[in-house]
Amino acid sequence: MEGMDEEEPPGKTPFFRASNLERALNLKKLFIKFEGAGLTGTQKDRISKLHVLRAKEKGYDTISLATCGNYGASISYFASIYGMKSVVAVPGYYAGERNSEIRRNGAEILEVDRKYEDLVEYMRVRSNDESWYDSSPGSVNSELDIEGYEGIAHEIVAQLGHAPQYVSVPLGNGTTLAGIFSGFEKMQRKGVIRKVPAFIGSSTPNGNPIVASWKRRRKTLMELDPSAIRETKASEPLVAYRSYDGQKALNALYRSNGLATYVSDEEMYRYSSLIEKAEMLSVLPASAASLAAVDKTINRRLENREIVVVLTGRSKIWTTQ
Repeated sequence: MEGMDEEEPPGKTPFFRASNLERALNLKKLFIKFEGAGLTGTQKDRISKLHVLRAKEKGYDTISLATCGNYGASISYFASIYGMKSVVAVPGYYAGERNSEIRRNGAEILEVDRKYEDLVEYMRVRSNDESWYDSSPGSVNSELDIEGYEGIAHEIVAQLGHAPQYVSVPLGNGTTLAGIFSGFEKMQRKGVIRKVPAFIGSSTPNGNPIVASWKRRRKTLMELDPSAIRETKASEPLVAYRSYDGQKALNALYRSNGLATYVSDEEMYRYSSLIEKAEMLSVLPASAASLAAVDKTINRRLENREIVVVLTGRSKIWTTQ
């Protein structure tokens, strides 16, 4: 079968055909890649372990980042496992549901009165001054992020037996989509697959530079006005005025002949509920944006088109310690 590379490891997160959702949405071949099965409940686990191991290898005793929740929970968990200190900065206005979990993992939480994007820059400077390993998006270590998410593409090919026609991924900083695309592109260059899937990117109308740029047919990523950004409980993982890997994600959309669309809060909640009812998976509303985008954009007449929906996080988080 196309794509079955003898050297590829078996998948690390579940992959299955979503037959119940196919019937509910009148889709032909729909598959789910469930990243919520990771140790701390999101795709962030793929990159957190890499960063912690690199930090240890380089002789750091502390790893740091800016976060609104999920990434902080993941980094602090792996830091505790590998005997490192962690410093997690969160926006002062953000009462994150995962803050208590981050503390239980032994992290020091810094509450700073800044927007997330400004907090990333603050931690970049602070990490340099304090000699901490910076694992925030866009840091000097961020090439590991793309490498970590490339694994999702390899697993999809190993689990499906070939590359699908479409892959749908939620968009925040754009890192996950960019990494998965990179994984498929590398496999294409090696002759493992014939064609890279078309990517469907989804995000919130409350503000995301990648979707905004794609809808304006811009090839260069635009930065949004911070005052126009609106965060809600549903959209927070996706909302941004600056996407740190947004240009890579935008390039991936164009190079794969893909598309991008907005998904409202109401739609995120509705499709999250549908996924739970149909497939018994409890996923974050923002994660369900990837399914909503498929339902909004895919032509039902395209029979036998295989679509993989990447669900990036579960909604019911349980502790890992």
